[in-house]
Amino acid sequence: MIKKVQRAFIIDDDEVYIYAIKRLIKIQNLCEDLFVFTDGQQAVDYLLEHKSDGTPMPDLILIDVNMPVLDGWGFIEEFQKMDVNLTKDTKLFMVSSSIDPRDVKKAKEIPMIIKYIFKPITFDELKEVFS
Repeated sequence: MIKKVQRAFIIDDDEVYIYAIKRLIKIQNLCEDLFVFTDGQQAVDYLLEHKSDGTPMPDLILIDVNMPVLDGWGFIEEFQKMDVNLTKDTKLFMVSSSIDPRDVKKAKEIPMIIKYIFKPITFDELKEVFS
C-alpha cells in the first residue's frame, strides 16, 4: 500500500529526472514536503543547519551517485556521521543511471541503503519506495 510520506529529499543534478519525479510524486500525492538538492553538499548543509532547531529529518531520500561538488557516496558518508537517533528512521535509496557494477556492489555493502534503483525509476519502483 502506498502511504503519504511526510518529508522526502531528492538529491540529484539531472533536471529532467527531477522534473519527472517531482511531477509523479505530486500527481500521486505521495509526499507532504518534498525538498530538492542538486548536489550532496546542499543537502548536508541543510541538515546541519536545521539539526538542532526541531526540523524533522527526511523520511526518505532518493539520491544519485554521480553529482558535482559532493556525490552520493560523499553525502552518505556525511549522513552516517550524524546523530544516529536522528537518522535511524530515514529510508535511503540510490537512484542512478550508473550501471557500474562497483557502484551497485558498494551500495549493497552499506546497510543504510535500502536499494539501488537504475534510472529511469518506474512507477512500480516508486510505489515500492513509498510503501
